[in-house]
Amino acid sequence: MPRGPIPFTEEKFAEKFWERVDKTSDPSGCWLWTGGKSNTGYGEVNWKRKKTSTHRVSYLLTGHKIPEGLELCHSEHCVGKRHCCNPQHLTSKTVKENSADRIRDGTDQVGERNPFVKLTETKVLQIRARADENQRILGEEFGISQQTISKIILKKTWNHI
Repeated sequence: MPRGPIPFTEEKFAEKFWERVDKTSDPSGCWLWTGGKSNTGYGEVNWKRKKTSTHRVSYLLTGHKIPEGLELCHSEHCVGKRHCCNPQHLTSKTVKENSADRIRDGTDQVGERNPFVKLTETKVLQIRARADENQRILGEEFGISQQTISKIILKKTWNHI
């Protein structure tokens, strides 16, 4: 006898999924996911035994396909609304095109906008100002590795400042 919950049928999953999508409240036509979100702001759901972004699920549930080697990207309607699942606001693009869109829209997660970042821009500038000091000791002081200190000083990371 199988253990754990009995998985939803595709139809039941879709029904439950769409119950958590608000298709009417956003003036730009975004369909907003009202369920759980990742720490980066994207809607998230378990689909086919895997954690999946809700915009991707929405796109696939409505019969669209994502070509091999491309990413699913939000349009300019969705700036600041990563939890939009309106398939009409989604397109397949290359990684480079998606990156250019994030830069254009100001939504790229560089520096302090990255939710996993340990440093602030001020601390990075302090590290660079002290580049002639021992990197292992600097790493201990700032709570990061010597390798990370080196990458900051050489502008391999935090190169936007």
